[in-house]
Amino acid sequence: MPLMNEDYEGVYLPTDDPNTYESTPAANAGWYQEGQHGGALAALITGHVERLPTLAPMEIARVTVEIFRVVPLVPLTIRTEIVREGKRIQKIRADVTDPSGTLVSMASVQRLRTADLPLPSQAETEALTLAPPEECPIFEMKNWGPGESGKVMFHRDAVEVREIYGGFGEVGPGAVWIRLSLPVIAGRENTPAQRAVAAGDFGNGVSRSLGDDWVFMNSDLTAHIGRYPTGEWVALEAKSHYSGLGRGVAAGSLWDEEAWVGRSTQTLFLDSA
Repeated sequence: MPLMNEDYEGVYLPTDDPNTYESTPAANAGWYQEGQHGGALAALITGHVERLPTLAPMEIARVTVEIFRVVPLVPLTIRTEIVREGKRIQKIRADVTDPSGTLVSMASVQRLRTADLPLPSQAETEALTLAPPEECPIFEMKNWGPGESGKVMFHRDAVEVREIYGGFGEVGPGAVWIRLSLPVIAGRENTPAQRAVAAGDFGNGVSRSLGDDWVFMNSDLTAHIGRYPTGEWVALEAKSHYSGLGRGVAAGSLWDEEAWVGRSTQTLFLDSA
């Protein structure tokens, strides 16, 4: 039975411990029998870090998430350390552990002070050149990607997709609009940074040049956010590059309905399925 939005209040549920979140099946990926999607995990970490205090008004400028092993669908605890404090730059380390205390993921987050700094015309943010979401066909994610049919998964049940060109159903570079259809954390509104980071993690799927008999799983994600996206839709335009050594890189640009937002990159683990 397909997941309906009312089946889960969010991809993760808060607990009595403000550092611990219960994972729901909506966090699932398809690469393993039971394991979490990197975009869901990255969005969870981003939302958690955003609640940390700063010495001056700041926004997230970069998120790097490394995944060390299959992240099970269990309660996850996030412990943070401010590695560098300042009024202009803040750097944070976030360790994610399972109930046994095993480190399953580690993130590095950089926040920069915000400023009203008008730019000269030659340096202004590039305006959107892609077709807007209302002009793009809906891509039905229910049967796309690895994993058994009908199983609840983040990429099938927690996001909506509209294809600009190429995309999940075709091989080669592509571009899609992505919208989170569930709260990442139940009871909290999805933030612009969470939307950007979650969209950025789809680069390897959007731009795959390998068939279904290959694994092209990402082991990390880095999202650079030049400006926060406005609105719920974030576009990802991506291309994958592979080597015969069993690895590759997926890189893409992020956009909202007005202009360029940032970039995302993923290190890819390649293997024959």
